[in-house]
Amino acid sequence: MSDRSKKSFEVKWRIENLRSWFETRNDTLYSPQFLPETLPNTCWKLRLSRKLHLAEKYITLALERDVENGHPEPIDLNYELSFLACDGSALKSRSCTTKFAPKTVSQELNVKEVKSLEEKKEDYLPEGVLTVCCKLWKAWSTSKGGRCSIQSVIGIKCIILDGTIDNFSRLNYDSNVTVNFMSTSSEINFISFDVHLQTHGPMWFERMEVECKCFSSYFCKLFALNARGQRTESITKANLVTLLTSHRSCAFQTTYSHRYYSDSKFLKNDTLTLQLEITYYPGVESEYIEYDDSNDKKLTDESADLEHVNSSNCEKAHFSLLGSLHLSEHGEIPCDIEKYESSDEDECFYAAGERHLPSTTLKEDLTSMYNERLFCDTKLRTDTETFPAHRNVLSARSPVFKKMFTTDMKEKAGECINVPDISSDTVRRMLQFLYTDCTGDLEMQSARDLYIASDKYDIASLKQRCSSFMNKNLCPANVCEVLVLADMHQDKNLESAAQEYVLTNDEEVFYSDEWKLFMKNYSGLAAQMMYLKFTKK
Repeated sequence: MSDRSKKSFEVKWRIENLRSWFETRNDTLYSPQFLPETLPNTCWKLRLSRKLHLAEKYITLALERDVENGHPEPIDLNYELSFLACDGSALKSRSCTTKFAPKTVSQELNVKEVKSLEEKKEDYLPEGVLTVCCKLWKAWSTSKGGRCSIQSVIGIKCIILDGTIDNFSRLNYDSNVTVNFMSTSSEINFISFDVHLQTHGPMWFERMEVECKCFSSYFCKLFALNARGQRTESITKANLVTLLTSHRSCAFQTTYSHRYYSDSKFLKNDTLTLQLEITYYPGVESEYIEYDDSNDKKLTDESADLEHVNSSNCEKAHFSLLGSLHLSEHGEIPCDIEKYESSDEDECFYAAGERHLPSTTLKEDLTSMYNERLFCDTKLRTDTETFPAHRNVLSARSPVFKKMFTTDMKEKAGECINVPDISSDTVRRMLQFLYTDCTGDLEMQSARDLYIASDKYDIASLKQRCSSFMNKNLCPANVCEVLVLADMHQDKNLESAAQEYVLTNDEEVFYSDEWKLFMKNYSGLAAQMMYLKFTKK
């Protein structure tokens, strides 16, 4: 370990959904304020912004000293700014020395926007997350270093509005028809368009009326649905910045003509169904900060990957923001790692320059209650193992378990729930999620098994977690299995994702052994895929 690492205070800042921020906003994004142990009585924050230089767009990272009480003195400070890869290595970094008074901003570390968001987005934005790092230290300081980790989540919300045009094939050319997009959302209630059907050329949509809240940034897509109610294509992907502004005009044209959409594949009862998708970004949805205050503690957040710490090698605590809790081989959730978490109501606070941390978290308490088998009042029994559990926890997390324990079912009177169709490993992981909201390290098989279990017990958040994992890990060897799984569980989102993967990688999938077996055993689903491929052309 270098002397610099021993003396520096290191800040890692993870920002989720950052790309949406830079695609729709031009304002600066600030981290929460942090207080370095090596620089007592000072306050700092990191900032990300966009910059235009010589017709090239850049994303810039900088360190800023915040305003403190009293009359603080300027500080000569060394610092290093870095953009990090997912393995923690620096993709780009810069070291400088600056004299910091309050509100002083450091020199910037720049990276080309097209490089970070497009060309090398897998390096800079793995799974849509940007991680930056700042190390700061005094040149002649003899104090020990410290760490803190910050996470900010950019909110993303999506509203779907449906509209229809009746008797579409019988409408006259060079005529106008009104289509109203209705929504039950409190943010957007109603949007009305005047649609102009031309003899030749595309249809024109002109917005006539809108009832909605004001949005500073949003993105719009208009889809035509086929006769089966599935999205077939995007009519427009334009960022219609005036769509939700009632006092400004807004018009756009479709990709194809009225004649094209009159095809029977789009019409059901001679009705063309359109779907308007509006995605908007309300800003930073959540953020928190955690400090590593000792050399023998390992701090994590609620979704952290907990690795067992070797007590003989605790010179330096390692802080990880990604991953999840792992159960021990005995089915217990490890609680030998001390950690602190913050929330809106129970977070670190500061008084007289000192930091006060809660002693335990809700997750730690639930983990301890499960591991110690305290007050267990029911059991889940597989073919090979029995797992003690708590009815209140199961009922709170699963509507199916709640119904079991509150109606006149045999589970209400009995002490044990038999689950012979689910493996012990899957039940163990399911319980882990119910108590901690973590799944452990997933693979396609374990995600599939958990997905089935979560659907059976109506654990919606776990089902979505598994569905998202399978979606991100599709390949020619498993996409057929995912298609079958999505069809069995009537999961339209997962089914659409798998279908899109097949259509995008059709040659590789269609020539695989898995596809040949899929055609033999699931001819109906295979025929549906071939139909989608044909209609897409």
